[in-house]
Amino acid sequence: MSVTSIITGVRPADRSDRAACRRSGAEALHVLDVAETTFDLLTRGPAPLSVDGAALGHGLPTRVIALDEVRAILLHPSTGPEARDAVWRELVLRARRHGSSWVMGCVGIALPGLKGIVRDRLRGLESEPGAGTSRVAGDLLSAFCEALHEIDLQQPRISRRLLGRSAKAVQRAYRWHAQVIPVDPCTLARVNPADSSEGHVDLLMESAVRQGVITSFEAEIITLTRLEGANLADLGERLGMSYAALAKRRSRAEKRLVTAMRDEGLRDDFASLMSKTGV
Repeated sequence: MSVTSIITGVRPADRSDRAACRRSGAEALHVLDVAETTFDLLTRGPAPLSVDGAALGHGLPTRVIALDEVRAILLHPSTGPEARDAVWRELVLRARRHGSSWVMGCVGIALPGLKGIVRDRLRGLESEPGAGTSRVAGDLLSAFCEALHEIDLQQPRISRRLLGRSAKAVQRAYRWHAQVIPVDPCTLARVNPADSSEGHVDLLMESAVRQGVITSFEAEIITLTRLEGANLADLGERLGMSYAALAKRRSRAEKRLVTAMRDEGLRDDFASLMSKTGV
């Protein structure tokens, strides 16, 4: 099931899995307008999508709150970050457990932020003249759906991280051109992540994961410690791993990257990257 089918065919009793979040084809109407209409339908009628404010606490109204009112509450400047995280944690858990209706509920709550991303960050990504932003917005929604199933709910600022991760995924997908990337992972520690000319390291990692050279976990370790300067011992403590075990895991992954690039170079699979709407 595609994002299009979720938006146009969702019903409150629907159930779906993660494949429901993937996009296929272009939308006749702007996808964000259709998403807004779908959210409006899901928050009306005798059984609108709702949460229990009393159970969530943090100063929320102590009653059942429909999601359109939830969105207004979260947008209000008087709502604190703890309340926002409590609501988003509940929404994401319901999306994971119950499927498409709650996925669209999350999309609807996030629409103000998603629209802002398209307007401010993604408007120039569409490569076809006069094509508008609907295709880019569709990719953004797909990336957002993927992020719902992967975001760490124990960390703060859930909504901000969901939006940032989704926008970054789309920017990566549109930014790069097909090429074999001549980056030796032994030099990653010297790469300045703020330098946009070195941004192809992200694509190197994604390509290596897709081709089975390293795992996504190993790519994350390399990125965090080599590019972002995270302390390996601190990271190991958070992951419940010893420093030695984590260092060995990273070392082996980097050696596989070196071998892959020295033998034949990583295969050119940019077509796969462009068709992948998630992270």
